Amino acid sequence: MPQFVTLTFDGAVNVNNMPFYRELLKDSGRKNKQNKCGIKATFFLTGEYLDYEAVNELYRLDNEIAVKSISQRTDPNYWLSINSTQWEQEVVGQRTMLKAFANVPTSDVTGFRGPFLRTGGDEGFKMLHKYSLYDSTLVHPRVRGEPPVYPYTMNYGFRRPCNVPPCPVRSYPGLWVLPLNVFFQKAAGKDVPCAVADACLPPPETANDTFNYLKSNFDEFYTTNRAPFPLFLDQGYLKHPERKAGYLQFLDWLLQKDDVYLVTASEVLSFMKNPEPLSAYAKRTCTNRSNSGSSNCLTPNGCTYKNTPAGGERFMKTCSKCPKNYPWVNNPLGN
Repeated sequence: MPQFVTLTFDGAVNVNNMPFYRELLKDSGRKNKQNKCGIKATFFLTGEYLDYEAVNELYRLDNEIAVKSISQRTDPNYWLSINSTQWEQEVVGQRTMLKAFANVPTSDVTGFRGPFLRTGGDEGFKMLHKYSLYDSTLVHPRVRGEPPVYPYTMNYGFRRPCNVPPCPVRSYPGLWVLPLNVFFQKAAGKDVPCAVADACLPPPETANDTFNYLKSNFDEFYTTNRAPFPLFLDQGYLKHPERKAGYLQFLDWLLQKDDVYLVTASEVLSFMKNPEPLSAYAKRTCTNRSNSGSSNCLTPNGCTYKNTPAGGERFMKTCSKCPKNYPWVNNPLGN
């Protein structure tokens, strides 16, 4: 069984974080040891301050583009109260924007992570099911030492404790979930769980502490049932130079292993649907979108909008012509 590691990043991609993403996924030449395929990541994107030329670049480097929401509104009551139609406006509208302005085919945008780990319960899952999206929002608490959870379908509903309500109650046949298996960090002598890697407190302050923190959590997956290891975080966590160094040291340590693969979330789910022995998986052909001309961003444009629904002035880089208005919820094409 391959030990999958899924690197995911949440939020907008733009001039502030693209240098790191290029360093991580392109310039370093990091590859999985056995099949020599470059490592990949999944990006759960928000709409504000999103650079669509950068999105296109990441997509053409064979990373996965997924959605979070257009607005990423900070009011928690908003995400608790909206219905499935409003979830469509936030999530499916973002897929429309990614196709129109980043040349990312809608058929390749299949993943969702809820804002602030909110799924909307059945209202959100009705939307996911309707548009054949997978979820990577549901948090799975456990005690330290208990085996983590593998990806699963919602064929029989959600049958675990609800950590971030509301959770779905109904069944959604064929809808896959890539779970957020909790991490653990020592605090006051106790193992304290957190939903994602960058949420554990206190955060590590040195490269060595960061490496050991990530390795101790990885070992719980690698030495038990080999469920996919979820290295989910916001890139801002790695702006601390010591944490960044420890993170990269950890990835390079992983890549020394014959049976570890750093792949996208959708690649993990593809394997779950059609599993095969480690020896067969190692022979898979690497993907290479850069050889395809169908998703080029040859003539990017910079667009400035004085007044926007997001509030105030916004600048947007797009692979197409500048739309008349700033694309936003209920107007994803900027008509």
